[in-house]
Amino acid sequence: MRLLARELNIKAASLYWHIKNKQDLYNLIAEYITQEISLPEKIDNPKEALIAVALEFRRVLLKTRDAVDIYAQSIPTTPRRIETIKFVLSALTKYGVSDKYCITAGNLLNNYILSFVADEIRMRQISPEEAKRLGLIWGEQYEFNLDFEQQFLYGLRVLLAGLLVE
Repeated sequence: MRLLARELNIKAASLYWHIKNKQDLYNLIAEYITQEISLPEKIDNPKEALIAVALEFRRVLLKTRDAVDIYAQSIPTTPRRIETIKFVLSALTKYGVSDKYCITAGNLLNNYILSFVADEIRMRQISPEEAKRLGLIWGEQYEFNLDFEQQFLYGLRVLLAGLLVE
């Protein structure tokens, strides 16, 4: 909080007037980031709606520095985050996930997106040559695919298919 206050050229006490603590700060930053996520207007096709939201979340996470860490540290209690969660839960219900497992399914989806983006950010730092070398180390028969969107969509389809298992 002191570092943030210094960056804003204000006293920490002034910041604490508006923000209770570090947790509150994480929640507010996550809320701000979430406002950039465009939700589909309606859920005609729940699977496509879930894929659209996941792609939007990934896009926003990739363009916002430290967003994955901010989401990992925040608690989704702010208005836009609640709206987004309700949309995802509704889509999951229409997709066929039972009410008993809907929140768990939402958490799985959220965790998949966050962890995939964290890995993607790390892997974007290596060259195609280094990726090929890693692929050879892990086994010649395995393709090391640097098409992150293709990888993301594959994992998402696998996850969505598995959500219907009870």
